Amino acid sequence: MSHDAPAAVTVAPSPNFLNAAEVATRLRVSRSTVYNLIASGRLAALRNGTGKIRPRGVRVAESTVDEYLANSRITPTEEAA
Repeated sequence: MSHDAPAAVTVAPSPNFLNAAEVATRLRVSRSTVYNLIASGRLAALRNGTGKIRPRGVRVAESTVDEYLANSRITPTEEAA
């Protein structure tokens, strides 16, 4: 009887999600601005449940916030224009 080791299983890490308040803190803006960025399509988000009385909020992947910040950087020549 052979006792082979089980094959290694590669599991992709799940992304960390932030709520609107955490995104606002990271971007140093208000929660209203976060919701406006989501509504305009500039920041991708997932709605967390539907809720009959009120939605349970939104979640934004941490990598999405990092990408938004990276794409928002301007160079000194762009700032002067």
